Amino acid sequence: MNCNICNSPATFFYKGNVLNKYSIEYFKCSSCGFIQTEKPYWLNEAYSDAIAQLDIGLVERNIALASLTEKVLLNFYSSANYCIDYGGGYGLFVRMMRDRGFQFYRYDTYCQNLFALHFDFKDSTVKKFDILTAFEVFEHLANPLEEIEKMLEMSDNLIFSTIIAPVSSNEFDKWWYRAPLSGQHVSFYTIDSLKLIAKKYGKHFYSNNQNFHIISGKEIDDKALNDIFFPPKSSLISRIVNKLSRKQSYSYRKSLQETDYKFIEQEALKQIK
Repeated sequence: MNCNICNSPATFFYKGNVLNKYSIEYFKCSSCGFIQTEKPYWLNEAYSDAIAQLDIGLVERNIALASLTEKVLLNFYSSANYCIDYGGGYGLFVRMMRDRGFQFYRYDTYCQNLFALHFDFKDSTVKKFDILTAFEVFEHLANPLEEIEKMLEMSDNLIFSTIIAPVSSNEFDKWWYRAPLSGQHVSFYTIDSLKLIAKKYGKHFYSNNQNFHIISGKEIDDKALNDIFFPPKSSLISRIVNKLSRKQSYSYRKSLQETDYKFIEQEALKQIK
């Protein structure tokens, strides 16, 4: 088997169960360290529910990601106008970002839109977005490069999350992010594999080396980004700065909640008529 990222040989790494019924093998790239399952024949069954019932961290994750994404956008993509959340699920993140004043739309071909009705990709006339977010998506991709190319056709700047894979098979065996009961996670990345993806498409790569990453068409100040990723917590000065930055972020863009409400109200009235 060859690596789905760099096409180098991928050798047997681990054997385990998914969906509590199928014994499958995982393979690790000898070059970039990317870990992939054997051909995932069980995915149709795994996606009988678009959102896994074990994903109880969905709300907390969206709150944290909305806050961090807002800081990244305000500091490094302040001119960004239209944004798309790829694999946007129920639309919670889109709603939260629109409440913060960002023109976000949702793209998801599998999951029902509950929180961002009228703000789907199909509702927008935009073909090229300034920013594409893809949170908890990359690990679901059976053919990562094919899907990432699709993302890059939609935007030159990708902001995404996926947890960096452990090195040893013993760690991998105990790793919760393998998510064997849901069977939906089939691709696991290293920093080297993500750097290779960015390089392949002529982009810059940035990361907190844990779970939050950026593949960007523009160069970003590493130090300034690290100050956002790893803000000092102990000093009085840092607490004041963080408080001021929060105030600035919410005053920088006016919430779209009021205008969205009026827009959706008019759309609802059209349906009644």
